[in-house]
Amino acid sequence: MNKSDIIAKTLREMRAISPETGLPVNDEQDEEGFIISVLQDVLPHGVDIRLCDDFKYLGVLCCETCHNLYPHYEMTLIDLPNGSKAWVCDTVKWAIHTPRSIENSTVESELFRGRLLRERFSEGVDG
Repeated sequence: MNKSDIIAKTLREMRAISPETGLPVNDEQDEEGFIISVLQDVLPHGVDIRLCDDFKYLGVLCCETCHNLYPHYEMTLIDLPNGSKAWVCDTVKWAIHTPRSIENSTVESELFRGRLLRERFSEGVDG
């Protein structure tokens, strides 16, 4: 996808449709303009950008907050190892950056996660 496609897709996904009226629940032009301006600044022009759907093989669920509520703040543009770009939510970003050797072993993966949690949350704790 390109920049324009992603902006259009993002706006479509953010618009909740009321089942009673069939109209967008949030129909504020100012907010839409702001979201467009943020995405214009963040997304690169003239390059193909991969999306979360392109990484379904990683087996992770996408974040509703990232995709539907605040994509202009929560989605992240990342550089992929092959030099291309991707516009992804947090869970897909984490899955992409998880080392393959750890990902392939459940035991190693659990040990790795435990070590990370201990490192992050044990600061200042005696033990």
